[in-house]
Amino acid sequence: MKVLRERLLPLPVVAKILDEESRKRSLSSVESVALEFARKFSRLPPEAAEGLVSELVGMGLPVEVAVQVVNILPESEGELRTILAPLSRVFTGDELRAILSKIKAAKGGE
Repeated sequence: MKVLRERLLPLPVVAKILDEESRKRSLSSVESVALEFARKFSRLPPEAAEGLVSELVGMGLPVEVAVQVVNILPESEGELRTILAPLSRVFTGDELRAILSKIKAAKGGE
């Protein structure tokens, strides 16, 4: 397999890509383990995950952090602050609530 490009992807998108590949060919052991992991920990449909990453990047989050937020789907300001802690920026309560609102909407308003 030839690498055409490299980019960060949320787990639901990884699961979708590997699932499509598994229909075309036999996956390597590493790919199979990655597919199992991605299926197990995906909590959104692939399209919703990609949309949420785009929205979070649009709100000023680096793509690396946006992907991790989508993978983890924090439910509280404290959980979200923990994910955002490595950034040199301090987020206001309003900004955190806006991010959590986007997450809730992507999850279907649970």
